[in-house]
Amino acid sequence: MYTKKLLKRLKINSCNLAKLLIPASTILKADIKSPLKYNNATVYQQIISSIIYLLNYTRPNTSYAVSQLARFIAALGELYYRLSKQLLRYLNGTFKAGITYLS
Repeated sequence: MYTKKLLKRLKINSCNLAKLLIPASTILKADIKSPLKYNNATVYQQIISSIIYLLNYTRPNTSYAVSQLARFIAALGELYYRLSKQLLRYLNGTFKAGITYLS
């Protein structure tokens, strides 16, 4: 499964599980006060692009969270990184959920 491979690649496959994607009232803004380090920004971009793939094919329930996290991909802050990790922890706990296509 793509979700399990993603979590293993990012070394998050044995993390604590999260029950929520991100809090429903979360509205993110550009964060220039606490910018991410280059390595974390690259990982963040990989996380978002990988989750967009899941969103399009098997996990439409992640659309709000992903849209909020992808808005300011050029002005990332620590909060964005923490919320993307929370989203991955949610996916880890619900990796059996999603749309299945049968041929």
